[in-house]
Amino acid sequence: MARRKDPLPANSTEKDYRINTSLARGLSILKAFGPDNRPIGNAEIAARVDLPKATVSRLTFTLTELGYLDYDEDLGRYSLGPSVLTLGYDVLAQMEIRDIARPYLQELADYADASTYLGTPNGTEFIYVDACRTPASMAIRLGVGSRIPMASTGMGRAYLAALPEAEREALIARMAPEYGASWPEVETRMRAEIERAKTRGFAMSHGHWISEANSAGAVIRRTDGYPVYALNVGGLASIITSERLASDLGPRVLGVARQIEHIARGML
Repeated sequence: MARRKDPLPANSTEKDYRINTSLARGLSILKAFGPDNRPIGNAEIAARVDLPKATVSRLTFTLTELGYLDYDEDLGRYSLGPSVLTLGYDVLAQMEIRDIARPYLQELADYADASTYLGTPNGTEFIYVDACRTPASMAIRLGVGSRIPMASTGMGRAYLAALPEAEREALIARMAPEYGASWPEVETRMRAEIERAKTRGFAMSHGHWISEANSAGAVIRRTDGYPVYALNVGGLASIITSERLASDLGPRVLGVARQIEHIARGML
């Protein structure tokens, strides 16, 4: 599997003659919608992607004509259209890793009475491509397609710890502007967990993203050692305590990652 290059922001000043700016901006519009696909207007989209409202208006009109967005005339707002779903399902259908990982994810979810996820990196985030849950874990409603930050989650921190140092530092530098004044605190917690993950093989988050939830994550590596996917186990802190993560579920999620690596060898 070829190493994927992290996408540039739509308003990036980094120049590359091979990049079609209009296409990049159009795709950034689609990424502005959350997992709940809540209808939003041009002004909110413009704020999320940091583009002029006039530019966003042209792009949303085009995407609506092509079926990638739906427009509600009564609300004056957009939501993702069926053409986006077609693209997403086509990608998921090609991910054989999901079929390999699912029974192990479900077994871990059942054991932990928690949620387990398989994710793939995208910029400074992870995108969930598979999810397994138990009834007790339904309080936190995240599923396939949800995006989570690398800096404050077990899955993301495990991935950062597994990256080559130069690549990790470049990625961390891209995160800083996203957090503003809160970055020093976020960075301190993140780096401490990255260092621990280098030794024990899994990373944890103790309410650092969703305040009432804890998680632990580990990476799935290619045969050359480069991380290409990650998985995590997490849930309400009252069930998934920090002590349980450190002594039991963290080592278990690492063991699951190694099992998946072994079975998927030659495919990654």
